[in-house]
Amino acid sequence: MEKGQFFLSCEYVRSELNVSDKFTRESPGLETSLTDQAFKVIWDHFGPFQWDLMATSANVNKDLEGEPLLFFSRYYDEKSKGVDLFKQQLHACKDMFCFPPIPMISRVLKYFEQQRISCVMVLPKVWSSWSNLMTQYKLASFELASPYNSTCFTITHAQGKRVPKKFHHAMEVVYLSFENI
Repeated sequence: MEKGQFFLSCEYVRSELNVSDKFTRESPGLETSLTDQAFKVIWDHFGPFQWDLMATSANVNKDLEGEPLLFFSRYYDEKSKGVDLFKQQLHACKDMFCFPPIPMISRVLKYFEQQRISCVMVLPKVWSSWSNLMTQYKLASFELASPYNSTCFTITHAQGKRVPKKFHHAMEVVYLSFENI
């Protein structure tokens, strides 16, 4: 190589092995994922699904053949069908699944009500400001995880490792329909 030139190569590094991830993650708690086994339980109850409404290429849920679902992402992602769930028109989407970050549940439920859609969601089994809205449109539900369960959810730790995420409350899967408002 001549003086002043350089060589650049790109290589994919999985999140858990990426040492720079800890500097790029805003809040690992907002990026909780379901384990494949937990998603299969949900699929068996309420699937099939075509859409994972809040995901990234790294954590999008997959169908039974291992193909990623269609998804909307928080930030630009080349495989995403759009950025920012709240800017999407959901009427054309069918068979939707959503596991929103806990601080966003109220906003997500109100958006789904406005959009008049049906969706399967993973929600904490707690009494909260959004509980009445959820109860009003709930068609069916089941408990996915008891409090402190370590087999259903994961987060990527600041050091880049995928580790179990334990919630101090039960988590339930709820089938909601806002279509007949």
